[in-house]
Amino acid sequence: MSETKKGQDPSKLDDMIAHAYSAILDQDRFDELIFLAEGSISDPRAHRELLRRKRDIESHFETAEKLLSSLKNPAAEPDRPEVTIGSDLSVKSVNDIAQTLLGLSPGVSLEDLPIDDDALTLLRDAITGRLSDWPVIRIPNTDTGKQVLLALSRDETELNSGTWTLSGVDRIWRNGASLAMQSLYGLTPSETDVLSLLVSGYSPSEVADTRKRSVDTVRQQIKSMITKTRSRGTSELIDLARAVAASASRRPSDRHSTENYARLQLQLRDGRQLDYLQQGAPDGKPVVFLHGCLCGNRMPNTAARHFAAEGIRLLSPARPWHGRSDGHDILLLDPKRYAHDLNDMLDQLDIQKVSLVAFDVGSIFALLCLPELQKRISEVLCVSAQPPMRTLQDFASAPPQQKLFAILPRVSVSLLSYMAKLGDKRLKRDGPGGFAQTVFGGAPADLDACRDPHLLDLFWQGHLFHVEEGSESFINDCRFVASDWERQLTPTEVPIHFVHGTQNRSIRPERILAFAERLNARVTLVENAGHSLPFSHWKDWVRFLSFE
Repeated sequence: MSETKKGQDPSKLDDMIAHAYSAILDQDRFDELIFLAEGSISDPRAHRELLRRKRDIESHFETAEKLLSSLKNPAAEPDRPEVTIGSDLSVKSVNDIAQTLLGLSPGVSLEDLPIDDDALTLLRDAITGRLSDWPVIRIPNTDTGKQVLLALSRDETELNSGTWTLSGVDRIWRNGASLAMQSLYGLTPSETDVLSLLVSGYSPSEVADTRKRSVDTVRQQIKSMITKTRSRGTSELIDLARAVAASASRRPSDRHSTENYARLQLQLRDGRQLDYLQQGAPDGKPVVFLHGCLCGNRMPNTAARHFAAEGIRLLSPARPWHGRSDGHDILLLDPKRYAHDLNDMLDQLDIQKVSLVAFDVGSIFALLCLPELQKRISEVLCVSAQPPMRTLQDFASAPPQQKLFAILPRVSVSLLSYMAKLGDKRLKRDGPGGFAQTVFGGAPADLDACRDPHLLDLFWQGHLFHVEEGSESFINDCRFVASDWERQLTPTEVPIHFVHGTQNRSIRPERILAFAERLNARVTLVENAGHSLPFSHWKDWVRFLSFE
C-alpha cells in the first residue's frame, strides 16, 4: 500500500480501505471493545488496552486518509473530453481531448452534429429546467466511429454564466430508471445493472467483462428481461429501457403539484437560515415532524395525499446542519436551545399550537426541547425513537453500519469524521442500488421496505438531503446519540407516546419499553415494522394524532 499503481481505479482502493478498516470493528472485535470499554472504569489494565487499540485505529486511519487524499479524482483526469455549451446548444469551448476525439471546436452547434433528436430534446429540457436529471448524449469518435458518451452537468459557479458542461462518462443510466424498470416489470437489481450497460452501448461480451460474469450468464439475464418486458428482442428491450429512462427523469414545471411537497426557507431572528418542507393542506391542522439522521424529512406521496384529504399540514424543519439549515455550535453543548429555532419558526408561520412527531435522533431534540415548548405542544409522538445510549451493548444487535457509527463518537471523533465522509462518498458512488444494504444490511424489515421503489428513492433523496451541505449533520447527530443527554431531561405534562416496530434492529423494542416506563409514557408496538416505520408504516402513527 506504499505505492499506488498507475491507472489503479480509486473506487477499488476506496473499497479496499473501507473493508480493511471496518474489519477492525467487526462483530468479534466489537464485542471485545465493549468489554474493554465497560470494564475500563474498574480495571486499569483494560483501560490501557482500550487506549492502545484506540491509538492503533487512529494511526491506521491517518495513513488511509493520506492515501485517499493522494488519489486522483476520476472526474478530473485529463483523458476525459469536456465541452462547454451555451443555452442555444452552441459549443463555447473544448479541451484538447474533446477536440482530438470528437473533432469539436468553438462555434459549432450540437444541432449540426450526428446526435439523436431525442438526445437533443433531453438537452433542451435539462437546460430549460423541465428535466430533473442531467442527460447523457452520444457523439461519434472521428477516428473509430464508436460512440463517446458525454454527460451534462453544471457547476454552482456557472449558475449565472449561461453555460453548461458536457463531460465524458463510462456509461449511461439514471437511478430512477432502474427503480422504474424494477417496479414496472419486476426486473431484479442485477438485471437492471446489465440493462444499464446495454443501454450505454455495451455488447453482451463487454457487459460480461465489466461485471466479471460469463457471457452465458449475461445472455440468460437478457433473455429473462425480454420475457418480463414482453419485448421481441434485445433491440426492443433497449428501446423500452431508453424510453423509461427518459420518462423517469421528466417532471412537469410545477413539481410540487405531483410530488406533494413544497421546500421553503425562513430567516431566524439570529440571522441563520432554516430550511423546511410543507406537505398536505397549506391551511390545515399543523403537525411538526423532526427528522432523524436517516431517510430525510419528507413523507411518501401517499401520506402527503392523505394529509391533504384530512386537512393536515405537515411541517418538517431541517435541523441545524441538515439540508440548507445553518448550524449553531452552541447546540453541540446545549441541544435544548433548538427550542428557540422551533419557537421562532412557529411565530413566523403564525402557529400557536402543534402536534410534534419525532423520528430517530429527532426524538432527542423533541424530548429535550419539550419543557420550553410545552405551551405550544399538544402531544408528542416519538416514532422509531432514539433512547439514551446507556452502554455500548445497546447497539450490539444493530446493522453493522449503524453499530459502527454509534460507537465511534466514544472512540474517536476524528475517526467518526473520516468514516462518515468515506461512507457518504461510497453511497454517492453506488447510488440507491447500494443504499439499502449499506444502511440497513442485517435488518430484514427495513430491507423489505426498500423493495418499494418509491420508498427506496425517498430514502436515497433523504440521504442527499442530510449531506447537502456536508457530513457535519451526520457527525453531530452521532455525537448527540452517544452523549449523556438523558441527564438534561425535564418532566412535563405534555403526553408522550412511543410508536415502535417489533422488528426494529437499530433500536430493540425492549429499550423503548424501558425508556418509556422511566418517562411514564405510552407505547404502541407495530408488528413487522423496522426502523423506517415513519415512512413504511406511516398510517400507524398518523392515526394517533389527536389535535386536542
